[in-house]
Amino acid sequence: MNVQPQPEPVYLNPHAVAKAIGGKVITGTNKVVAHAPGHKKGSPEISITVDPSAPRGLLVNCFSGEDPVAMKDWVLERCGEPAFTPGQKAEEPIAHAGLLKSKDTPKAFYDGHLTRQGYSTVAEYDYATPDGEILFQVLRYEGAGLSKTFLQRQPDGKGGWLSGRPDPIIYRWPEVASRPGEPVYVVEGEKDVDTLIIAGLLATTAPNGSWPTDLSSLKGRTVFVIPDNDAPGAEKADKVIALLQGIATVKRVVLPGLPDKGDVTDWLAAGNAVEQLQALAKAAMPAPANDNRPAGPELIHSGDFVRGFVPPDYAVDGIMQSGFLYSLTGQTGSGKTAVALLLALCTALGSPFAGRETKGGRVFYFAGENPDDVTMRWIGLLHEHALDADELDVHFIRGVFSVSEFLGHITERARDLGGVDLIVVDTTAAYFTGSDENSNVEMGNYARQLRELAKMEWRPAVLAASHPVKNAGADNLLPRGGGAFLNEVDGNLTLAKRGEMSVLHWQGKHRGPDFLPLTFDLKTINAPALVDSKGRPIPTVMAAPVGDDEVAQRADSDNGDDKVMLLAIRQNGNRSLRDLAEFHGWTNTKGEPDKKRAQNSTDRLKRAQYVLYELQQWKLTKKGEEAASSAAADLHEQRKWAGVVQGMAEKAGRKQRRTGSDRTARE
Repeated sequence: MNVQPQPEPVYLNPHAVAKAIGGKVITGTNKVVAHAPGHKKGSPEISITVDPSAPRGLLVNCFSGEDPVAMKDWVLERCGEPAFTPGQKAEEPIAHAGLLKSKDTPKAFYDGHLTRQGYSTVAEYDYATPDGEILFQVLRYEGAGLSKTFLQRQPDGKGGWLSGRPDPIIYRWPEVASRPGEPVYVVEGEKDVDTLIIAGLLATTAPNGSWPTDLSSLKGRTVFVIPDNDAPGAEKADKVIALLQGIATVKRVVLPGLPDKGDVTDWLAAGNAVEQLQALAKAAMPAPANDNRPAGPELIHSGDFVRGFVPPDYAVDGIMQSGFLYSLTGQTGSGKTAVALLLALCTALGSPFAGRETKGGRVFYFAGENPDDVTMRWIGLLHEHALDADELDVHFIRGVFSVSEFLGHITERARDLGGVDLIVVDTTAAYFTGSDENSNVEMGNYARQLRELAKMEWRPAVLAASHPVKNAGADNLLPRGGGAFLNEVDGNLTLAKRGEMSVLHWQGKHRGPDFLPLTFDLKTINAPALVDSKGRPIPTVMAAPVGDDEVAQRADSDNGDDKVMLLAIRQNGNRSLRDLAEFHGWTNTKGEPDKKRAQNSTDRLKRAQYVLYELQQWKLTKKGEEAASSAAADLHEQRKWAGVVQGMAEKAGRKQRRTGSDRTARE
């Protein structure tokens, strides 16, 4: 293997990059957006962040399925960086993949452009003839914080290797040839083939989806095609089924509970049995191949029907499932960070979250939007619960990074620690590396990048705190992204302010049963460690669950406040919040008029469209006038009965005093 010297770090400016690749600089930023090679219309497919501290000086994010590593190599080359191999000019990212067109003369195999970035070979897949002669290999490369990538090479006949490959053949051809008549499972990648063969099944695939024209080795067999759970996986499955027309009987096998972009290896690693896979394959409907069209719906035996079921595994009972991606959408001030930190604490302790059982386990918390605020809130929360930070299995990442680029690094750190059970992303806006949060394409791809976190081998639940769409009300708390982001998540949990409380529920989407809303107080707290440079306390905020009985009591109290507030405004709409509190006799802990209580009441009345505040004056709407009349009648009735009860009590008291006097006189 030729080893090339490590290139010097690249220090470029956004305008130079934009000029080199035909892109556009986002005004006021160090970001460039551009079309990927082969694209000319529509939204940009890639964005580049110029960052001298990043590997090779650039962070590259892709929105249409391109390989970020290949795109980075393409950008660097356009900017005048060294080509992929000595003397080779790589006009397109296809050169990075090691695929040679038939007219190209094979060159000596070279992977220095990968190894100098931190990649290493993790697997070599032999493509051999039935008699065992290796015609070529597919090499899988991985690196910390880097997306996986592949190269292909072929023997040079002298003990060395040339880049590329000859015409394709099927993977594991010797095994297929030695087991005639046996059903064959077709999957997307070599890793999945090896997984199934180790499990005792017969499986195959083709290099990079390039199937040979001669598929006689599969003639007359039953072939089970298992697509990966994404659009490219479905397309590749369709291609294989079409190729097998007139050759084999084909069944498409859809794996239940498979996460987005998941494959059969992920499905088996999640605890599903090989017997379940075989039952699903047996029950699958035949695809139109070999003129084998089903005459009608296929009956499935009870045993095969139930064996494919995968029960849900809850991270928070009835609310969040492991391996699922959730958004947590709320306005600024609704308590997203406070509630997320409480969930992190409950998960680390294995204790209930607002009365709901948690799975318990290790937590990763991405503190991207305001790391210092997260730090202070965590200190305050631990102080309130009398806990030691060193004894909790919670791990934080301060600041922002590209989730797609550093997924491998995060996975390796999780593996070093023994896995991860919950990941909190705070917030989606902080970790978004695209150019437009309202773009369907960009936000859809971003959600799929976040889902990769949930697809790690430990299937952690992922909670991504999100800002809502513009001008969102309490009944429209949907995450930004024009609908595409919502379509990609498994549930959109919401936090809405209700007076001094915040209520957690869901809107738009929730895969699983409905659940009753959870209510939290947002308490202002202090902690000994939270002081400024002059020793003055720095208050922070924590979330504390509020029980159902307490919620009901507060609702009754709020209802009473709102009734008397309507009457006060009807009497005089010129009062300030302080005047209204003073009029009702509402005082705070300092004995001063409780303006906050008055504001909470008027806010509720405004949301219900009972009152308006215009030109520094309160006014009742028509709806509010009707409510005020009803409130007056209710209060009159209450006072009447209160008078009756008081009169009865006074009468009973007088009778008791007379009885006592008579007894004294007799004595």
